Amino acid sequence: MKRNMITASSATAGVCALAMLLAGCGSGQGGDGSATASAGVPETVNYAIQQDPGKLNPLTNATGDGVQLATLAYEGLLVMQADQQPKGNIAKDWKATATEATFTLKDDVVCSDGTPLKASDVKATFDYVINEAPDSQYNGVYVPEGVEVSADDSAKTVTFKVSTPQSFLAEEVGQLPIVCPAGLKDPSAMDAKTFGTGPYKLDSATEGQKYTYVRNDDYKSGLPDGTKITDLPKTIVASVVTDQSTQVNMLSSGELNLAKLSGTNQDRVDTTTYKDVNAGSMPMTAFFNQNKDRATGTLEVRKAIAEAIDRTKVGTAITSGKGEVMKTIMPAGSSVCAGFDSSSAIAKTDAKDAKKLLDEAGWKAGSDGVRTKDGKKLTIKLLYNSTSGAAVAAGVELVQKELKEVGIDAQLAPSDQYTKVIFSGGDWDVVIAGITANTPAEWFGILSGDVVPNGGNWTYNEDQDYIQLANTAAAQAGEASCPAWQKAEDQLMKNVTLLPIAQSWDKYYAKGFTVSTDGNNFLPTTFKAA
Repeated sequence: MKRNMITASSATAGVCALAMLLAGCGSGQGGDGSATASAGVPETVNYAIQQDPGKLNPLTNATGDGVQLATLAYEGLLVMQADQQPKGNIAKDWKATATEATFTLKDDVVCSDGTPLKASDVKATFDYVINEAPDSQYNGVYVPEGVEVSADDSAKTVTFKVSTPQSFLAEEVGQLPIVCPAGLKDPSAMDAKTFGTGPYKLDSATEGQKYTYVRNDDYKSGLPDGTKITDLPKTIVASVVTDQSTQVNMLSSGELNLAKLSGTNQDRVDTTTYKDVNAGSMPMTAFFNQNKDRATGTLEVRKAIAEAIDRTKVGTAITSGKGEVMKTIMPAGSSVCAGFDSSSAIAKTDAKDAKKLLDEAGWKAGSDGVRTKDGKKLTIKLLYNSTSGAAVAAGVELVQKELKEVGIDAQLAPSDQYTKVIFSGGDWDVVIAGITANTPAEWFGILSGDVVPNGGNWTYNEDQDYIQLANTAAAQAGEASCPAWQKAEDQLMKNVTLLPIAQSWDKYYAKGFTVSTDGNNFLPTTFKAA
């Protein structure tokens, strides 16, 4: 069984991964118009991304900023906006069970090179991920294991069949970015060019500095009712600005007119000038490396770490006092399985019991306060995203201090490429990051299957109780599966596969206009005058 991961929020990457991860917006069709954007919407939107996305292939780049850029040029069959049911994007309608989903394409979906998109092109995208990009983080998540895809160009339908039931089959496959024929003909070209059906296409790129996208004036298929393509900005320039404080300064100076900010950086923005919109919850979660060769490969150590962490204190620090302690790994405003609560299964803060667990596991306190076992110190590598800001760094440093108090030497490992570390099976024991997923089935894809680098199971999770509960949940379709998925999530907490800490809201700030989001990324067809 091979399952892979995605990241869906910034911090996110990432995961995601998860992530996670849509392109386009709701259904509806607009018309043609003048050559300039509507009043209040600037012709050029200057936006900041925090990390250079590297290769732009939308089927292999699941980093947070990579996904945002892909959203400009690529679309999926569906779009899932926060607190809303899924809507058609490339697809005009669909029907689904737990083992089969059929989508009917809209009539006016056209690639940026003018080629009409066919049902067989959608199939070809999935075939590429399955056969030519086995290391894609979307395998096992947006591309279910063993999925059979068929297409009927005359009927404009694409059908997905799986032998293993998937609770949210349509929602999963509906999120994969669809690539046009020219891109699939030469996949290496996707690293530096765009080949999508979205409202924008890449015009120029300077690695590590700037990515410029220009409007595709022939685009129609995904425009909301009443919106013309020329109502949208003519150009979107995404500049790499790793420090959010610098982004705020650039907003003030006018160098940027759109930025996504978190924590105390939000307090520095003049809200009389800039309109804000929630960009999705920023969930900070601790994930544990369960590789048997790591200290965290044993339940006792993982549970001791979880009990040593005061989620209220760390959560306050990590969100600059703007967040709340998480009760679930499902994102706030989730389109499916809303209201999950795993509070009863999450480890409670108890430093005394943490010490007892370590004593019983044979980890004895040394003269320097660090525990040892068989001559080896209890040292862990604590990985986190170095571009997440001062608040996240402060929260991680507090975790380091709390672990020291129970005899664990936590060595901080800040990295602006932390997703590459975890995807490659690198050196880490605990990672604190904003990784998320849109459905509990996506979490199953992230937290099971073949381990990295051959698969996407970067936590090395092999908890058979969770896998059995998740398989039971997956056999049920739609919202009826949610109670079973709740039991599976509870097992993740009991096994300390992860520890939800706290979540806050990222916000987009825009000058003279507003833009809507899919829960994480801004949707390029939704620019409107403020």
